[in-house]
Amino acid sequence: MKRWLLENLGLKVFSLAAATLLWLTFVASPELVTYVSTPIEYLNVPAGMEIMPESPERVRLEVRGTSNRIRYFVNSSPTVVLNLSGIERPGTYSFTVTAEHVNSPPGLTIVRAVPAQVRLRLERRLRRTVPIRAKLANLPRGYRISELVVEPASAIVVGPESHVLTAEFVETEAVEGLQPTEEWQHSETQVVMNDPELRLEKDGRVKVLVKLSAQVAGEKTDAATAVRP
Repeated sequence: MKRWLLENLGLKVFSLAAATLLWLTFVASPELVTYVSTPIEYLNVPAGMEIMPESPERVRLEVRGTSNRIRYFVNSSPTVVLNLSGIERPGTYSFTVTAEHVNSPPGLTIVRAVPAQVRLRLERRLRRTVPIRAKLANLPRGYRISELVVEPASAIVVGPESHVLTAEFVETEAVEGLQPTEEWQHSETQVVMNDPELRLEKDGRVKVLVKLSAQVAGEKTDAATAVRP
């Protein structure tokens, strides 16, 4: 028995010290309470629907545990996952955030979420064809727009129903540097989306063809917008 106790004594002492250190680190450490700002992820978003921007992106989780467990939790990039399966219609839905929505390590307690409920609004996704307007700036002094052509003349915008239905047109970036001539002038530019909730279905590159003519007395040469008839 004595021989067994003394055999590999150094290794046994090291193992005992390591076990004691682990116990002190994960068990004997005092519990702390803190808040962790956590992003929300939406699972099984219904096809053909869009999450509206007023829906929250993060919640604050009140968590309790040892400093090491809290540090591990924070470093694991935690998320709150809300499952939207079963939702078939657009509208506003409420979810109560609980510990079941968070993948937390053993020994860490999710005390509560702030806010405790998340309200989510869904809208149908629509596609709509709208005209493209060319924006011209800094026309040469003494000249006005005689003819203006945009190719292509229209674009398909995609987004939430309420935003798509109010979009009457899209506009190009300002075309500048026009020369004081009555010859056709060509410029390539990009469609810009002023509504952040809308996007183009295809690439937004367009060609703008402009023909200027001598200005009639009394006409202004300010920035102008026009669309191909």
